[in-house]
Amino acid sequence: MIRIMNCGHNSRHPRPCNFEYRQGLPNYLILLIKQEGWYYADGERTTLRPNNLICFSPGTYIHYGCDAPGYNDDWIHFTADAAEQELLLKLQPYLRRLIYPRDFHRLSEYVRLMTGIYHTVSPYRTPMLDASMHIFLYALLEEAENPQDAMFPQYYRAFCELRTQIYNSPATTPAIGELADSLCLSLSYFQHLYKKFFHCSCGQDIIRARLELAKYHLQNSEISIRELSAFCGYNNELHFMRQFKKFVGKTPSEYRESL
Repeated sequence: MIRIMNCGHNSRHPRPCNFEYRQGLPNYLILLIKQEGWYYADGERTTLRPNNLICFSPGTYIHYGCDAPGYNDDWIHFTADAAEQELLLKLQPYLRRLIYPRDFHRLSEYVRLMTGIYHTVSPYRTPMLDASMHIFLYALLEEAENPQDAMFPQYYRAFCELRTQIYNSPATTPAIGELADSLCLSLSYFQHLYKKFFHCSCGQDIIRARLELAKYHLQNSEISIRELSAFCGYNNELHFMRQFKKFVGKTPSEYRESL
């Protein structure tokens, strides 16, 4: 069994941060980097860039941080029993190495779901986390074994960073034409590459990101529907409610009442 000791999604640090564990930790640590930072490998300081991922095994020296405020990452602390030896051996070659996932957002979404489960009081919490962590680690291995640079053109990493920005701040996402301009691409070529990389249009992803944000706040806050509409980037409350109903199958109010 795999046991998650703690985890977090979109953990932001208001100040510069510096984490050092000279004797390592008693568990595995996985970091999904969303804001540029740094870590030390073999005594050398190495840059951590958005959409990097790095894993540390128990008892190994760890030193990472960020010199600017706003550092953001997802993180998981976990242990595994002897029955997971085969899976851990597969992970071994990628420990303390930067991994560049082809689909960073997919891995981040898994962490978001696990974080939600971790903070529940469900009687099935432990097996659900175990199953979720297995899915996450196999997805991580799939990404590590098929590095993006070997499979995709030079634009892929820039598109991943842009997609992460969309999901981190869907309410402030610029118009699609502006996103294309930011990568110095024509709108049609930008749309073509986006769909090639992520199997959906950029517009669909923006809607999905906004509705996921809306669902989260409907679940976890008392914010009014009108305020939530603006908070998620909609200028028109009615449009927000229609779009929510179309893609979620319920109105925002019905969704909140069903929880």
